[in-house]
Parts: sequence; C-alpha cells; structure tokens
Amino acid sequence: MTTRDGDGLVLSTTNAPYRRRIDAQTLAQCVRTGDTGSWTVHVATFFADVRPGLVVSFAERHEIDLETLARTYHSIRDETGERSPDLEAELARLGIANGSEPGQRQPLRS
Repeated sequence: MTTRDGDGLVLSTTNAPYRRRIDAQTLAQCVRTGDTGSWTVHVATFFADVRPGLVVSFAERHEIDLETLARTYHSIRDETGERSPDLEAELARLGIANGSEPGQRQPLRS
C-alpha cells in the first residue's frame, strides 16, 4: 500500500460525513500538535471511525509518535466525548494505555 493509498482510505472515512474536506497534511498537523482549530470534528471522526490499524499506520507515515497520537486522541475524546474502545485497545497493545508520561516516547511499531 502506498502512502497515497493509505491516506486515501483514512481520508475517505474521515471526510465522509462532512462537506468540508481535510487533507492528509492538515490532519497530520492537527494530530501532531493537538491544535485542531476548525477541524475538531474531522479529527474526532479520524479517531472514532477509522480502523485502529489505519490510525497507527497514518501516524507512522506522517512521523507522529505513539505518545503524541495517544495524547491528541485523549484530548479530543475528552473534548468531544467521541471514543474508540478499539483504538484504546490498540494503543494499550502497543504499550500506550492512557498516554504516557512526558519524555517517555514510545517507538512506532515495525
């Protein structure tokens, strides 16, 4: 699967409910920084509706570490109430249950 194909799968799910479309670079920047600006519903949809393996693969392709991914997920979950038990289970399986302490970076899976 190429980067373009993987991002296409993620974006088709993330953008499906909305008229306004987020692109891969903007989504990656929102996840990386935790600053979702006017894209909060798209980022919440990314975490809640995209399969966990695709969420993690998207992070890998865009060089977002698991700690950052988990931190942004928890922030969005707390803000919107949108939750993904499957993503939480995947993060736990990868060694990030509830986000990790600052400075304890987790490697991306191989």
